[in-house]
Amino acid sequence: MYYVCLSAEGIENATRQLADELCAELRVDLVKPTMDEMKQFLADHNDVRFIVTCRPGVFDEETSLQYLETAAKCGAEYIDVEIERGKEVAARLKKACEGTECQLIISYHNFDYTPGEYELLSIIDKSKDWGADKVKIACNVPIPEANAALMHLYNLRDNIIVFGMGRIGKMSRLASLWFGAEFTYVAADWGEATAPGQITISQMRHIVDVLGMFKP
Repeated sequence: MYYVCLSAEGIENATRQLADELCAELRVDLVKPTMDEMKQFLADHNDVRFIVTCRPGVFDEETSLQYLETAAKCGAEYIDVEIERGKEVAARLKKACEGTECQLIISYHNFDYTPGEYELLSIIDKSKDWGADKVKIACNVPIPEANAALMHLYNLRDNIIVFGMGRIGKMSRLASLWFGAEFTYVAADWGEATAPGQITISQMRHIVDVLGMFKP
């Protein structure tokens, strides 16, 4: 399964990126909708499975959390929050999911390097202790061996989405689906990617068709 990352500023542009896809990650911090615009967007596309994310740095913390809480109550499949934002924030968002079908992703991103196995397992275990239904790990991959180290995590833990970033990490975005990831992230065919090494939805489908091995 592929989640197309909606990154273009403005709801109209995000709608263009979504096109006819049925799974998408809405990057609230990049699209910058008003709260009412986000609610209407989710309502207008209630057949789409959404991950809603609001990374720090654009909205203040309280506003950011309100977007995520609102998304949980408006039909999002997942809301995603970074582990660095702490246990109390995770608990607040887990509570927002109660009584809904929304689940909580706690994510860890390292744009510099791939930490060792012990550190990554500790991050996964802490996230699950804090209420994560799924844990996302995305790390910059400086050497091919780091891809193998990341994929090995699928043998050690479940309910994880793990892949590498950067040029060398590209292969892991596809490989993760074979190793046990329920889904992976792809860029829209129009607009900017949201992470280093992210490939477009069309490229991903072409690669899968060429390999002829797997149809998520």
